[in-house]
Amino acid sequence: MTEIVPLLDAEGSFMTLAAAFGVADDSPWTLPFHAFLVRGDGWTALVDTGVGPPGSEPFLPDRQGWLRDIVPREAIDVVLFTHLHVDHVGWNMRDGESFFPRARYIARREDYEHFTSARPDRPYIRDQLLALHDTGRLELVDVDVSPLPGLTLEHVAGHTPGHCIVRVGDDAVLLGDLAVHELQLGDPGVAYAAEEDQPTAAAARRRLLPELAASGAVVGLGHLRPPLGRLEPKGDGFGWRPLD
Repeated sequence: MTEIVPLLDAEGSFMTLAAAFGVADDSPWTLPFHAFLVRGDGWTALVDTGVGPPGSEPFLPDRQGWLRDIVPREAIDVVLFTHLHVDHVGWNMRDGESFFPRARYIARREDYEHFTSARPDRPYIRDQLLALHDTGRLELVDVDVSPLPGLTLEHVAGHTPGHCIVRVGDDAVLLGDLAVHELQLGDPGVAYAAEEDQPTAAAARRRLLPELAASGAVVGLGHLRPPLGRLEPKGDGFGWRPLD
């Protein structure tokens, strides 16, 4: 039996709802930043590595960095990245060493090339992406991969060029940032300012959300509170039903 455990690394705000989603609401968008621990038969994986320690990057400077104290570092066999935005790669490296000493790290090549070429001088790219790559530990893939039994990294572009979801067995899916707020579940066409390709991201939501609602699959969305739930039809879109 596979177990999925959300790990809260930080919570805070970096823009308003109006700036993020184009709605008539100037209040701060306060959100959690989760990674996911996945345990299978004899293996442990981590999906994304959080925001990282305080003071390491201008983004969310007052971040808490809770992941450091709650993740079993030595137990991680594989780290899978849904994508390489700043809030998903923060605990790759620490003091010049890989933070998860036994783990394979796997990401899509499209994201690595996009972000490292666009802003190679940004602290998180230099210290968490380029530095990890220099260790030889980062595996860049161009196809969907299943590094552990029942665990598949599947390309679903839009939010970023190499954005992926992670399928866990036959009845759970970690969606990365396919949707980052309930607004995008209620109306899959709602765009998020940080999406690299908003039409493609919206098309992916329109394709996947009905499938997941119909199947009753457990869904992980790291910026929702709580981050594990199921989708259910609601009006012209979908609602979020947290796990019991």
